[in-house]
Amino acid sequence: MMNKVRIVTDSNAFLPPDVLQKYPVTVVPHRIKVGGSFFEEDPDFSTEELFAKVREAQQLGISRLPEIQAPNVNTFLDLFHANGEGEQIVCIHMSRELSPMWATARKAAEMLRGRFTIRVLDSQSTTYGLGLLVQQAAAAAEAGASVNDVARIVNGAVPHLYFAAFSESLNYLERSTTLSPSQSLLGTMLGIKAMLMMEDGKLMTQEKVQTRDEVVEKLAEFVNEFASVRDLGIFEEGYDPQRTGLIERLRDTLPQTAIHRIDYRPSLGTYLGTQVLGVLVYEGVY
Repeated sequence: MMNKVRIVTDSNAFLPPDVLQKYPVTVVPHRIKVGGSFFEEDPDFSTEELFAKVREAQQLGISRLPEIQAPNVNTFLDLFHANGEGEQIVCIHMSRELSPMWATARKAAEMLRGRFTIRVLDSQSTTYGLGLLVQQAAAAAEAGASVNDVARIVNGAVPHLYFAAFSESLNYLERSTTLSPSQSLLGTMLGIKAMLMMEDGKLMTQEKVQTRDEVVEKLAEFVNEFASVRDLGIFEEGYDPQRTGLIERLRDTLPQTAIHRIDYRPSLGTYLGTQVLGVLVYEGVY
């Protein structure tokens, strides 16, 4: 009897506690650098804490934005070796455009080629989207699927995940997107909220709005354009009343859809900053 395929992901994934109890998923934590300090993205490290550390660093005159890092390649080698040779492993990570985790896992997998069967997959997504892929992979592995079958299921679902968010932290978007410093400065002075979407795992700025009501309006429009929405996750920072308003609106138009309030992970916070409202849509595989 062959061992079941092992599923590995990173701390950006939104995985409810019941999922982690049900499936043996290995979660590799990101490290987040703020000023000269490093913090592990574990369940105890919240986005509130991240931004509190950023403010502390700013008071010390360190204006650099937080950075997301992967553990070194040896961490992955140890992890892959944990259960002995011949193991079958599928790693699914935060978009490679945003996190170095995919590249580090890939490098470790290359070093063990021939001794292990390891597939390293790019979710081209984040948090809730990544978590849904991990859940699908874990369920397939539990049912006895092979490495290639698990990879096929994940790769089949990736194109059906969509992301849209608004952020008021335009200084963060200068680094994450194509926003220029002058646009960022002017936008901040005018109270602009920039819309972002993810294309092939890359954050792209779209339109800009001026009020929080328009943010809710645009995100509701974005979600309601889908012919089918199987799962929906909504995250926020400093936008709690607006998230509640958005959920109420979407419950009317999508009575059959499971709508989840999800955590805003620090690893995504390093890109979007504070004052954020966003959605992750999974339309299901036809």
